[in-house]
Amino acid sequence: MLMQLIVFLVGLAGAAAIAFGAWLLTPAAGFIVGGSLAVFWSWLMAKSMASAAPAKGGD
Repeated sequence: MLMQLIVFLVGLAGAAAIAFGAWLLTPAAGFIVGGSLAVFWSWLMAKSMASAAPAKGGD
């Protein structure tokens, strides 16, 4: 449990550092990178939850 929290926080800090670095180049790039990372994270979580859900019978 603790390791999962640490991995999440390190990943969050890395995403924030990437977005901030892009922001330093130009503010628009910071928003584009931050939004792209959020969409990518959302897609990964949706894919993970779908694969973890039990399969439902179709009949």
